[in-house]
Amino acid sequence: MHIYLFGNLNSGKSTLSQKISQFLPSYNYLSLDEFRILYSDGSDQGEQQACERFVAAVSQTSDAIIEFSGYGRVAESLKLQLKTKRGILIHCVRDIEKSISAINADKYAKIPYPESYKKAQSIAEAIRFLADKATLKTLEYDWQCQIWQSYSFEYGQDFSKFWQSFPLSHHQCIDKLRHAFVDDIDAQTVLGFGGLGANRLTTLSDLDLFIQSDLSADKWCKKLLVLLGNECVHADILGTKITLRMQNRLLVEVVIGRTTSDISLYYRESQIYNVNFTVLKGTTVQVTELKAITQQKSDNKAKASELASQVYFLFCSLPTLMVKDDGYKYSFHCSIMQHYCVQLEHILMGKHQHNYLPKFAVNTLKGFPWQAFSTSPAVIKKSQYDDLFQYLMTLFSSLKQQELIDNKHYFSKETLFLHQISTDL
Repeated sequence: MHIYLFGNLNSGKSTLSQKISQFLPSYNYLSLDEFRILYSDGSDQGEQQACERFVAAVSQTSDAIIEFSGYGRVAESLKLQLKTKRGILIHCVRDIEKSISAINADKYAKIPYPESYKKAQSIAEAIRFLADKATLKTLEYDWQCQIWQSYSFEYGQDFSKFWQSFPLSHHQCIDKLRHAFVDDIDAQTVLGFGGLGANRLTTLSDLDLFIQSDLSADKWCKKLLVLLGNECVHADILGTKITLRMQNRLLVEVVIGRTTSDISLYYRESQIYNVNFTVLKGTTVQVTELKAITQQKSDNKAKASELASQVYFLFCSLPTLMVKDDGYKYSFHCSIMQHYCVQLEHILMGKHQHNYLPKFAVNTLKGFPWQAFSTSPAVIKKSQYDDLFQYLMTLFSSLKQQELIDNKHYFSKETLFLHQISTDL
């Protein structure tokens, strides 16, 4: 895997590289300035030789920490050599004026920059020149075909905290799988989604991948187990999804499908940060298709209408279940309604991220009546039913006000008798 440390001059790249190298001793440290010191005599020809050696070393090294600005002719030459996804970007950030005021002339005097460079710009001028060219957004765009995730490291930031929260094992797993998929003709397209697709991968994240293939999930499961070996301690197949649990507790979920449309819903709801980041293997055709998927607008009215119908159907069954004293089925129906109502509340709030199973809903939905859905399979309480009844009338009223559902006589005078508890049922 490549770890690209990019950023402006004097932004802390070398210091960060050295710290990461201590934790990754098997990774080669490849610095453009170090190559200049080793292979250039300060002439234009020497500069060319150092840069060519640097580009060759980076392109030929599997695991490396790569340090330079990420901008310029060397960057362009390097991207031409790196035809596939190779790793992640860490952008080093430092205030421009502080970078300039902290310039160590002795440090830069040891680097044999060509005279043509020195005449064109001083170090301070070079820093100002790169100010809008070595930004995170610019580098993400320029390197989007080579990386699958990006991070920022602020000068002076606590490295221990940064590294502790850095999902290294996730990235190494991605790299291992990516490397195997590149030449596997059965994997037509390989995509990342979920936290990976949202550029929010953490140490607690699952790895969500999609493989476009004509092979079955069963055959892919066998292939993946051979690839992962003892790293995988448990594997299972849930329809078209393969779940792989690793020695380090990492959960890898791999969805198998024949077209990218098979993953469109989950892909769109992942709030994709950069489509190109997610394409671990694919073509420009797939990139175009995926961009179209991310631009599709959710039909909130259709979704709300469907969920509301489901909730009302389940709620209308509760009086009969209460009379039958079928506590388990009553409790089960309440649990399903809670799931649907949480989704409806998020639609009302205009929050669409992970709408099928909203994250941290307890924090998001302040004042949500969780107790109104709380039941015991052994005992059905009339007070709980009444609380749920009142909440649902309020919810459906809000849905009607926002014109998310049509008036189908939900909780109307004509249907009031459906919600009354009667022993005559």
